[in-house]
Amino acid sequence: MTAARASVLTVLALMLCTRWANAMTFDSQTLRLRGIDPVLAAYLSQGARFTAGLHAVRLSVNGQPKGIVQARFNADGTLCIDQAVRNAGELIDAGAGCNAFVDHFPETRIEPLPQTGEVKLLVPDSAVRIAAADLSGFTRGGVAGLLNYDVQGLYNQFGAQRNRFLSVNTEAGVNAGDWVLRSRQFHSSVQGKGTFQHREAYAQRTFSSQQAMLQLGQINLSNPVLSGARVTGAQWMSEPALRTGGNGARVQGIAATQARVDIRQGGVPLYSTVVPAGPFELNDVPQLDRRRDLEVTVTEADGERRVFTVLAATLGLDLPSRGFALGIGQLRDADRKGYQPWVMSAGSSYPLAPGASLSGGALIAQGYHAAGAGLSLEPWSGSRAQGLIQAAHASEPATYGLQGSITLNQQLGARWSALFSAGRQSLGYRDLIDGAWSQDPARNSRQRDQYAVGLGWTHPWTGSLSSTWSTATAFDGRRSSRAQINWGRRLGPVALTASGQWQAAGRKGLGNAFHVSTSLPLSAGFTLRSTVRHDTTGVRLGSGVQGRWDERTQYRVAVERAGREGTVSYNGGVSRLTQASQLDLGYAHHGPGRQGYSAAARGAVVLHEDGFTLSPYPLQDTFGLLTLENIAGVRIDTPGGSVWTDRQGRAVLPQLAPFGRSNVQVATASLPRNVDIQQGAAMIQAARGAVPRVKFPVSVTRRLLLQVLDDNGRRLERGANVSDEHGRLITLVQENGVIFVPDFHASPELWSRTLDDQPCRLHVELSSAADPQAYYEKATAQCRVDEGQS
Repeated sequence: MTAARASVLTVLALMLCTRWANAMTFDSQTLRLRGIDPVLAAYLSQGARFTAGLHAVRLSVNGQPKGIVQARFNADGTLCIDQAVRNAGELIDAGAGCNAFVDHFPETRIEPLPQTGEVKLLVPDSAVRIAAADLSGFTRGGVAGLLNYDVQGLYNQFGAQRNRFLSVNTEAGVNAGDWVLRSRQFHSSVQGKGTFQHREAYAQRTFSSQQAMLQLGQINLSNPVLSGARVTGAQWMSEPALRTGGNGARVQGIAATQARVDIRQGGVPLYSTVVPAGPFELNDVPQLDRRRDLEVTVTEADGERRVFTVLAATLGLDLPSRGFALGIGQLRDADRKGYQPWVMSAGSSYPLAPGASLSGGALIAQGYHAAGAGLSLEPWSGSRAQGLIQAAHASEPATYGLQGSITLNQQLGARWSALFSAGRQSLGYRDLIDGAWSQDPARNSRQRDQYAVGLGWTHPWTGSLSSTWSTATAFDGRRSSRAQINWGRRLGPVALTASGQWQAAGRKGLGNAFHVSTSLPLSAGFTLRSTVRHDTTGVRLGSGVQGRWDERTQYRVAVERAGREGTVSYNGGVSRLTQASQLDLGYAHHGPGRQGYSAAARGAVVLHEDGFTLSPYPLQDTFGLLTLENIAGVRIDTPGGSVWTDRQGRAVLPQLAPFGRSNVQVATASLPRNVDIQQGAAMIQAARGAVPRVKFPVSVTRRLLLQVLDDNGRRLERGANVSDEHGRLITLVQENGVIFVPDFHASPELWSRTLDDQPCRLHVELSSAADPQAYYEKATAQCRVDEGQS
């Protein structure tokens, strides 16, 4: 046996030992006869391991490659998670020593792969360092103007009474050099009486090297523990896109008819919309801050106004992330003449440990001072808690007070979740906008304490159930309470939902209401829905259908019967997503002489160097422009929704993630059949305020299937070459003299040979324009012999 052959056998034996080590007991004598040390076999019997000492290995943490590191292994082959490994893997320092990290994070799993020179680590998220973001690779710059609009109209006729309502929300602005300039306005008209409100105008820019944002103009001062203030001034704060933050509020309710919903916070209008009859849910409602309640007004079709309050405690737990905010300005929109003090606000949040952060803030104004602190924790698995304490002093009148709150979200096993929130304030506590109240009777009408409890339950058999109960008590003893319950369950294709609300105490203008619905899809895009609703007017039974005419058009028709009166009402509507706007038309009939109409349009206009482009969606701070070279009607899938190219082949990318990744893709099925695209997808990384341009190169082809005859009416021979004027091969003649030309535009002059082996040129008669819906055109051609080429 040669040395080479012996080496091969030894390697094979080692591989077999490694593969079957855990399933077999080695025979020492047999191994010695094979030339294998039994000590080595015993070592391999414990699984694949690295030998003791230093090894250059490829390290990955939680599936993310971290590069090559010189890793140390102990005598038993265990990885030593020392400083070198922690630095390479971006792991936190849990102490010196090889075992300190695993002792601190016992959930850590180490997978050595000596056969490939790799080590894989699986660690909890809290063990990974938060690395500074590298923002150098993001697209910057670009100039464009915009106008976002949201127009809604409602007309109701109840006998001789007529109610007319019109609202126009607009946002005008410019993005230039990563600066974002915005101006927001609101116009409303009730019964022909119009009002105009200029909400804010500001400029902002992100400075990525500091990971911070500068805001100038009419802004909202940000503070992690105190109520914000609307000022005209400046603010320097952490870039929101580089940290987690709270989303908008969610407001739920039930409308008796097609109604208008207006939401205010601290007396400031926030949101206005029209909802159909039945339960409604408004998501991502903008807020000034999460420290003040929302006042919701529901105006029914007959003009009846119903008001309820959504307590701040039920708006969701907002755990502040790491960041800071420093601002100064003059108070505006305080609803008190002559009271516009200068305000300075400062606050920050800092992580103390994994799952814990400390927040603090202060606010100083003329005649008013406030400070606060908050602690956010994840004290145990499945829980999130937050405690806040605030102190305020106002000089006119001279008052001093405290306010505190605690909120807990808890996951109770796999099925249950719970929310508890409690808040209390002393009689002398004031927010900044309340600081100038001088009448003692007004003080007693303010809230003293508020509580909220919520429970959620999910089970495959019973479905999902959620409920909330909130109550608030004023200093004069008046109390208001509200309860909300929602349930949903799917039985095969049938979806069952139920929702109810009760005004248990206080202002009962909204009344109690309960709504049950079932929906059954009958075919693709067609659904049958039945409802039962009970409110102050009695029980109502309804049934309707909703469906799609095409991918951009939806319709709805419903009929409802009042159980007490027996009157029948019906309503319907059409929603259309066009290339330029979102349109919605509705009609409701409530009985003889009682009917209503509604209409809405929303979208945006973008001004750029080549003109203007329309968007069916409002634009965010960061948006883009796409060009498809004069190809109209092509669908583009974007993070903000599907858009379509206009006649110039342009489309707006309405919403791009600032300092994130946004995928944009052409729906190739929507391309004309005679258009080829070289690249139909792009991943955009844009800085806040940038206006990136994306251009997808396309080529317009004209594919032909030709039946070719020569001058004598004979078909060309199968297999004959077809070339261009330069002699380059284009295709071959097929059976019966048929020729397929993949792109006639690229080769308008084609040559072949007759049965007599004479060169001939193809003469084709085509229409002036190709059919964009046909993959290829059929035509006849004559291959004529050019005497000069014979």
